Amino acid sequence: MNAYSWTKRIGIAGIVFLAAIAVFVTVVSILGIRVAGIYPEAFRLTAMMTAPFTLGLVAATTLTAALVETLLRRKRRPAGA
Repeated sequence: MNAYSWTKRIGIAGIVFLAAIAVFVTVVSILGIRVAGIYPEAFRLTAMMTAPFTLGLVAATTLTAALVETLLRRKRRPAGA
């Protein structure tokens, strides 16, 4: 049995989400591309302003998954163990 399999999946998905945002902002900034008339500085500013919430959301969902898996694991344990 793989310990904390859902927690690992959620954590990896969160890291991929954060990496996708970072890659998008980096590519737009380096190339100086305007997307739908929005300048690259706006993307950088938005990414910096929302970073605490984004990182916190990833951390909170990963910790919640770990807590739920721990509680479910304890619930399934036999009474004498």
